[in-house]
Amino acid sequence: MSAYLVVDLDIKDLASIADYRSKALPLVAKAGGRLIALDDAPLELEGWHATNMLIIEFPDMEAIRNLFASPEYAPLARQRQAAAGSRIVALRGVKRPI
Repeated sequence: MSAYLVVDLDIKDLASIADYRSKALPLVAKAGGRLIALDDAPLELEGWHATNMLIIEFPDMEAIRNLFASPEYAPLARQRQAAAGSRIVALRGVKRPI
C-alpha cells in the first residue's frame, strides 16, 4: 500500500535547502519515491501555519523507514535540520478512495 511523506519546512537557508533537495531527491527516487506536491505558499485553511510543504509518494511505509535509516541520507538529514525547522510525518495510503 502506498505511503506518503508530508514535510513542512521553515527554511532559514534557502541555498542549503536547494543543495539538500538536489542530493536528497535522487535518494528518494532510488527508494521508489516520487515528488507529487511542492508549494512554497500553501493555502492555509484551518489550524496550521504552513510555510514550505511537499508531499512524496512511496510504494509503502517500509520504503520511507529505509530511506530515513540509510547511511546515505544521514548527512543530508543533518543538512536539512541545520537549514530549516522541519515537521515531517508519514501516512499510510488507503486501499481504495473513500
